Amino acid sequence: MQGYKQEHYEFATNGLDPKHSSKDLFKGDHTFNIVLVALSLLAAFIFGYNGIVLALNIFSFTFFLYRFILTLIGLTGDKDDEKKTEYSEDLPKYSILLPMRNEPVDVVKTLIKNIDNLNYPKDKLDVVMLVDIDDDHLADIRALAKPDHFRILSSEATFPFTKPKVCNLGLATTDAEFVTIYDAEDEPEADQLLKALYKFQDENVACVQCRLHYNNTNPNWLARFFNLEYLTWFSTTIVGLAKSQGRGAVVPLGGTSQHLRVKQLIEIGGWDALNVTEDCDLGIRLSRLGYTTVVSNSYTNEIAVEKIKFFIPQRTRWQMGFMVTYINHCKQFPALIRELGLYRFLHFLMSILGNFLNPLITPLLFFIWVRSTFFGYGGETFLNWLPMVTLIGNYLLIVISHLLASILFQRGKYWYMSLLQPFYYLIQVVTVYRAVYKLFTATYTWEKTPHEVDKVASKK
Repeated sequence: MQGYKQEHYEFATNGLDPKHSSKDLFKGDHTFNIVLVALSLLAAFIFGYNGIVLALNIFSFTFFLYRFILTLIGLTGDKDDEKKTEYSEDLPKYSILLPMRNEPVDVVKTLIKNIDNLNYPKDKLDVVMLVDIDDDHLADIRALAKPDHFRILSSEATFPFTKPKVCNLGLATTDAEFVTIYDAEDEPEADQLLKALYKFQDENVACVQCRLHYNNTNPNWLARFFNLEYLTWFSTTIVGLAKSQGRGAVVPLGGTSQHLRVKQLIEIGGWDALNVTEDCDLGIRLSRLGYTTVVSNSYTNEIAVEKIKFFIPQRTRWQMGFMVTYINHCKQFPALIRELGLYRFLHFLMSILGNFLNPLITPLLFFIWVRSTFFGYGGETFLNWLPMVTLIGNYLLIVISHLLASILFQRGKYWYMSLLQPFYYLIQVVTVYRAVYKLFTATYTWEKTPHEVDKVASKK
């Protein structure tokens, strides 16, 4: 081991309260989900085919309507979004965690440059490069000329092989007051730490989520879809969730550029080392504890995936993480409902369960419509066409959301991609079904997204 003690490593892997950990995911109390399935089967028996079709359509459209309403709520920014803490030598110490796995040296060099460009006193920064001891490029990274406020933690190459484990290690070894995470291809806005600190003036704020932008130099069609999707999510939807916390909303966090108070984060056990979407899980745990998350208009540039062979594993991991988060929190159902309350629990269902259940339902709706329309099998006449009406309604809600985001926040850039969303959504349907398979075969496996050197280097 290098740069840390055994107790730090124990915290990294086992610091989270076992009742909140994803360990033994399928061994907990699953009464809620069992009852939910039983009620669904009972309803199917009582109401038959027509009832099933109607229920599927109602849930699917409700989910998209829910997301659309959040988009509308998030369209207006906060009046203090542009404000930031004044630069001074008295600023609190800030830790920046940089998890990396087999990253090419050119990517690491660009990352060091991007982080060193942050507008913050260098003596108040603790930049931690988190690299496994068996990393292919560890020797080269150690040999790099790094600023004095950078340090390397080379973690043991032991289970679990996940990003949150190494982030917990960095968390356990810092003496900073605040912490954030950046991925290897990230380029944060220079004033991001100062903008986050301004938001932390409110003592009720436990997390400041900054926005992710994708800025590929020569984006292909997939990267343009990615860009528009994340523009909509970080500029409107997650803003709507944050603004709606007083109305019961819970806020699943983004993967990077989430800023947190170190003391609070350590008190709650850090990130779940076994959850491949530790960001989403942390957001839910903060909501359960009554903490507030806010969104800053500060941005971090990233590079969107441009190849299907990388996109599918990445989205599979994300969708599987949503499944793990949902199952893990629901196996604590009595505590979950007590901490969230019924209304916020419904928000939890729409935000987490709906995120992966709806893509599972979408092909079924299309199949039901085709079967009833072209093969003459179905129930009541209006139910034969209802799936297609629902799918068209869902499509229009997605298109309008993306168009609004594109026009208001990007001057219409890639607006035309919003019209093609069904094709993009179909790719994600594939990833959801793949995630179901991996949930039972490789629950704690991290499918890393490769970062292409030329695209990272060409941002400048």
